[in-house]
Formats: sequence, structure tokens, C-alpha cells
Amino acid sequence: MKPLLCLLAVLVLPTAAVQAQGLDPNHYGTLSVYFENDLFGDTDENYTNGARISWTSPALRKFGDDPTIGEMAGYFDDMPWTGNSDYERNVAISLGQSMYTPSDTRNPNLVKDQRPYAGWLYVGMGLIWKNEKVKNTLVLNVGVVGPWSFAEETQRLVHEARGLNSPQGWNNQIRNEIGVNASYERMWRIRDRRDHHGIDWDILPYAGVTLGNVMTHANVGTEIRLGYNLPDDFGTGAIGDASTTPTALENPFIAKTWENRFGFHFFVRGEGRAVARNIFLDGNTFRDSHSVDKYPFVGDLSAGIAFNWKNTKISYAYIYRTKEFRGQEDEQVFGSITVSINF
Repeated sequence: MKPLLCLLAVLVLPTAAVQAQGLDPNHYGTLSVYFENDLFGDTDENYTNGARISWTSPALRKFGDDPTIGEMAGYFDDMPWTGNSDYERNVAISLGQSMYTPSDTRNPNLVKDQRPYAGWLYVGMGLIWKNEKVKNTLVLNVGVVGPWSFAEETQRLVHEARGLNSPQGWNNQIRNEIGVNASYERMWRIRDRRDHHGIDWDILPYAGVTLGNVMTHANVGTEIRLGYNLPDDFGTGAIGDASTTPTALENPFIAKTWENRFGFHFFVRGEGRAVARNIFLDGNTFRDSHSVDKYPFVGDLSAGIAFNWKNTKISYAYIYRTKEFRGQEDEQVFGSITVSINF
């Protein structure tokens, strides 16, 4: 119950503070909490859990104006690409953890034909520059895999809280390694109307690339949304290398979500990835560890619903993922919940 109470505190206290103080809705930025788990697919294997908390700054004229990481981010203000004056800017900071297990978690021995036990604990720093038609995201994630990620301890805590048997094979997880990933993604927005009032739709195609010793891949995808009073943002993706806070008010100068108070929409998203490296399947970069033979192409298909009310947006998606390695018995399904509070 303690993790649940902590999560509720994270979600409720900022909102209460905003209402009590009457703060400007775009004064402090956006806080988002992500939770992904395969319990929604009634399994306990492969990508079994992901959690992340992210903060995105309010709109900035320059990256250097941000009081948190502006001193570092300001270097990008003078670059031709990111320094274009036509863009609105944000900076983002994240803390996350992901965990992976084989299908057979009762066996204390190494299960050679199944994926390794693995965890990934990381912090991320991101730059966002966008206008109403396009959004660019550059993210640097730095963290650790292996026992240093505390994935074993987290999973045992969750299983004990739910009254489930603890996994027995974490002694066979991949070894400790520092991980560094740099990701860039560009997303476009094709809209039915500019005001986002009433029934509306939009299409959000995107493409990106990730380079690093944890993940190296290229991805392309599209999200389609249909609903009532669509939020003026760029959609709601699952936890990804280049994803940042899905703010309820992506652009405060043209956004209509706040004044419309309530909206909802349905969405579907498809993504394909060409994978050159995945440390959670390939094993450690510089040390011997358990590994499996991965597939070079992986696809995700998701569908979900989102609600936005005043300064808050909540979404749920059900995600289907194709097989990631040779010998994997079934494709995977898992659920993703995201709550964003703009304050």
C-alpha cells in the first residue's frame, strides 16, 4: 500500500496546491506520472513493468531561460536548428525505471532460451522546440542496468504487496553497466480544425532515432485521435527513449483545453522499429552475460482513451508488441496509464 499512497500523493498534492493558490495554469510547467505493466494483459514476463515521473517546463523563448537546467540547455539557443525564433521551447527532466524478466520466473537457474532478467534505472534531460504544426524532441538518458538498477528489489516489493510469489532468478540478470542513450524524434500534426472545439480529429506521424549502448534503433509511427475538445498537444505515447511529458497544454498561446474544461478522445497508434542493439536482449556491452537472438524489426500497435479536464489529462492505452527475440512463445500485451497535471 505504501507505493500506492506515494503515487496518490504525487497526483493529488500538486493539484490541491494549484487550486488553493490560484496559480496561473502555465506558470510552473507540467508534471506527468507514467505507469506500464503487463498485469493488464494477465501476464508476468518480458517487459513486465515501467514507471517514470517527468517534469516539463512552461513555454520558454530560449532554453537558457529555464532556472533548472537552463545553464546547460542554453548552449542550444545559438544553434541554427534549435535556435530558430519561430519555435516555442521547453526543457524536460525525467526519472524512470524499467524491468524485464523471462517467462519462467520460478526457476532459480539460468533459463537459456528465454530473455535475461534486466533492469534500467535512469534520469533524462530533454529539449523540446515546436510550433502548432511540428514538434522536435532531443533527449539524453543516463543510467544503469544490472543490480544497480534495483529492479529486483522493486519487483519483489510489488509482488509482496500483491500477495504474489517473488521471482527466483534475479541472480542471473545482466551485469552492472553505465548506460547512455541519445534520442531525437520529430512529430508532425495534421488537424481537422485549428480551434479544437467540439468534435475534432488529428493525425500525428513521427520518426526518430536512438543511439547508445542501451538501445540503438530507428522508429516511425503515427497516432490518430478522434474526440471532443481535443487537447492542444502532440498525443500520448508509451514510455519511450524520446518521449517527454504529454502536456495537457502543449502551447499555452493557442491552447483551448483549459477554457473548455472537459474533453475526451479515442486514439490508435502504430509504430515500427529497426533495432540494431537492445541491451535487454543482447546482454552487456563489455562483459559476458546471458543473451538471446533478437529480431531486427519490432512493431507496436496501441489503442486507448484519454480525458482532459481543466489542467489535468489522464490516458489509458492497451499495447500489443510483436515478438522481440527468437524462441519467444507469444507476442506481448501490456497497459499504459499516464496522468499529466499542468500547474
